[in-house]
Amino acid sequence: MTNPSDAAGPPGAVLTLDPDPPGEFRAELARHIHAFHGQTVPYAVRRFGVALRDADGRLLAGFSGVMSWGWLFVEAVWVDTSLRGQGAGRRLMARAEAHARAEGCHSAWLDTFQAEAFYLALGYERFGLLEDYPAGQSRAFLRKRLA
Repeated sequence: MTNPSDAAGPPGAVLTLDPDPPGEFRAELARHIHAFHGQTVPYAVRRFGVALRDADGRLLAGFSGVMSWGWLFVEAVWVDTSLRGQGAGRRLMARAEAHARAEGCHSAWLDTFQAEAFYLALGYERFGLLEDYPAGQSRAFLRKRLA
């Protein structure tokens, strides 16, 4: 949505709101932010994933993470309901943490509103709590020293 009265910046600039920005916009914004961060400290982001698949290649469990500034951010972890409680999540996390350590990460962090007990059992500790996000829940912020 465009509203010329909301213009900010040089003459002719237009402020817009996009309720569902495309991936290209998010990528362009990320490039600018990373360049800005790089003015203060070297900035490199490395993404990786760990997958557990069945013999047919179907995803049974997965991990997505981002490494930067010596930290692993645990972006997403999912385990199929048929495998929960059988160690698949622990295996994913162990593999991801080992990779992050080998790549120079000293610590890991994440946020969760559903699986805090799982991460606490893996040695993570809570360092923050955002209440009522989502409504009626609390989002816990956890960290763990890897090295």
